[in-house]
Parts: sequence; structure tokens; C-alpha cells
Amino acid sequence: MKPLPPPLSLIAFLVLAACGSEVSSPDAENSGLKAESTTESSKKDLKTEPPSPSWGKDPGSKVDEAILVRTGNLVRRMAQNSLVAVADVVSLDEVDVFPERTQPVVELLVEEGDRVHAGQVLARLRDQVEQLALAEAEVRLAEAENENSRAEKDHARNNSLRESAGATGTQLISERELETSRQALVTASTSFAATKVALDRAKFDIEQTVMRAPIAGTVAVREISLGDTANPGNRAFRIVDDSQPKAIFHRPQRELSLLQEGQLLQAESEAIPGRRLKGKIERVSPVVDMESGTFKVTASLNTEDGAIPIGILVKLNLVLDEHPQALMVPKKAILFKGREMFCFVVRDGKAVRTTLSPGFEEPDFLEALADGDPLEVGDAVVLVGADRLKDGDLVEIAQG
Repeated sequence: MKPLPPPLSLIAFLVLAACGSEVSSPDAENSGLKAESTTESSKKDLKTEPPSPSWGKDPGSKVDEAILVRTGNLVRRMAQNSLVAVADVVSLDEVDVFPERTQPVVELLVEEGDRVHAGQVLARLRDQVEQLALAEAEVRLAEAENENSRAEKDHARNNSLRESAGATGTQLISERELETSRQALVTASTSFAATKVALDRAKFDIEQTVMRAPIAGTVAVREISLGDTANPGNRAFRIVDDSQPKAIFHRPQRELSLLQEGQLLQAESEAIPGRRLKGKIERVSPVVDMESGTFKVTASLNTEDGAIPIGILVKLNLVLDEHPQALMVPKKAILFKGREMFCFVVRDGKAVRTTLSPGFEEPDFLEALADGDPLEVGDAVVLVGADRLKDGDLVEIAQG
């Protein structure tokens, strides 16, 4: 073989050198993998594991932690089954007072809010003309009375003369004179009666200038002022009898059998805060309105503790039934799962799930009729944290 030229020899040497550096034996490759694995293993060994919280215990055991809750004690007290309604306080006796004559108002004797008795004077109208008519009627009555007295005496004398003439047989007075005196007496008596009627009419006209309260009560409205001209077509006063206030309300027909005469009730109103009104159902209408499907209930309110303003809105609480020794559970403690009602009671540091049957209901409490394991007075029922509990969980009661 002929030797290669120098340039070609150099190229061949370089190619062989490169191939030699890339080719390695299987043992070398395995050695490299082992080294790499050893390095990774060493890195893992260098990582620090966190200390176990259960040193000295069985690694497979699990520590249960108590759940913090807040509780309240159960008590027994009176529970009522009640019905709530809203009504306006009204008076069955409200009278509008109208003037009877068109005259200026010369005197006002009452103001709104004043209490009045039946017949009390409220205002006076101008009555000068009526007073003059009364004086004239009194004068005419006096004249008629004198004329009637004279006619009676004349006719009595003539009758006496007539009787005397019959006894002696001497004619002292004629029949014509006797009849004339009798007619004069009739005329005088009629005139006297007419003047008495005129006097009564004059007194009545004066009485019409005086406005009086037709009933006892409170002046609710005054619509005339001093100097105004009163008009029979315009109301002057309204008198309201607030001695027997009523609360009238309507209820759906399904409650007709629940309400009856004599049932007690309590009422509250924002108009008189802090005051609890008492009353009872006075009557229940047996007729149901066909359009609204409701019936009317009238209740009377007790005013022993003071007058009740007419027209205020009251919230009524009607007592339908009572349980004197009801076990009351706060509604905060009650949970629901489907149709099931239950609560958790703390016993021996554990949560005991207790199924409940509802009794009478109040705004913040519910009468509990326990199913199975009954509740007892003084039981600590969970108020806060019950949604995180299961039956048998350890619990810790928060203090304060």
C-alpha cells in the first residue's frame, strides 16, 4: 500500500481520535448510572425530615382534639301557643259636631286633646238677635198671662151671677154676656199658650248658638277658630270616646275555629313604647267575606293603666294555649337535616346528638319534645359551633 499524502494523514488521525472519545464500553455506562443514582440518594439523605409530633408513641396512633363550643342551659317555664295579628285602635263612638246656625264664633272653650263630658259647652256663636227675640217672647208671655187671668176672673164672675140668678129667679146676666166671657177666656188661653210656645222657640234659638259635646270623650279635631263664621255644612269638632278602645282585625277563614269570645291577648305599639296592653276578644263574626276569605274579629283593650290613643297601630299576640312547664331550647342551638330537627348536648365532655320534636314556638325559643334520649333542665346545649360537631366528638366549652 502506498502511504497517504501528509494532508490526508492528518485528517484521518483527527477522525479516529473523535470516534475514540465517544465510544465507551457497557461497563463504563453502568458505572456512570450507578454513580448518578448514588448522588441522588445522597442528596435525599441530606434533606432533614420534620420531627414527629408523636415521639414516644405508636406511629400508627391518631390524637383526637376537642372542638371549642359555646353553650347555654335549658330551663322550664311557661310556653304559649299564640297568634300574631296587626290592627288599628278605633273607637266605636266618634261624633262630628256641626254648628246649627250661621253665626260668627265669639267664644271657644275647648282645645284638641281636652276631655269633655256629655253636654259640656264647646263654643258659643253670636246670639244678640236671639236674645232680643227671647226678651220679646217673655214680654208677650207676661201680657198673655195677664189677659188670660183677667178673662178667667170675668168668666168665673159671670158664672157665679148666672147661678145666683137661677136660685132667686132674678135675671142678673144674659146668656149672651156669659157666652162672650167664655169666648174671651178661650181666646186668652189660646194666646197664652201661643206665647209660651214662642218663648220656648226663642230659648231653642239661643241654644242653637251654643255648641255642646253630644258624648263624653276627647276632642280629637277642632276646625273652627275665634271670629270664623260657623256654617251648618262644615264640621266644627270631632269627639272621640276613648274610654273603650277596640282593636278590629280580619283573619283567614282557616282560623275561624281557633278564635272565640273571651280569649286573652296582649298588644304593643311603637306609639307607646315599653307599655304592654292587655285585652280580650269581644266578638267573632260568624260570617266569612266571600271576596277576601276573611272574618272580622273585635277585641277590647284595657285602659286601667292609662288612656290608649285612638288610631295607633298595635301588634296583637293572642294566646291560644299554654304549657306551664315547657322545656325551652334557644333556636340558635337547633339544626336541621332534611326533615330531622336536632341539637347537641354536652355530656361528659362529649357532644351527644339529640333529635327533637317541636312544640310551641316563640321568636327566640322553641319548646322541645325530645325523641328517645330526653333533655333535662340544666343540660348544656351547644349554641355556637354545633355545625362542626358529630355525635361523640370531644368538645371544650368556651368560658366567658
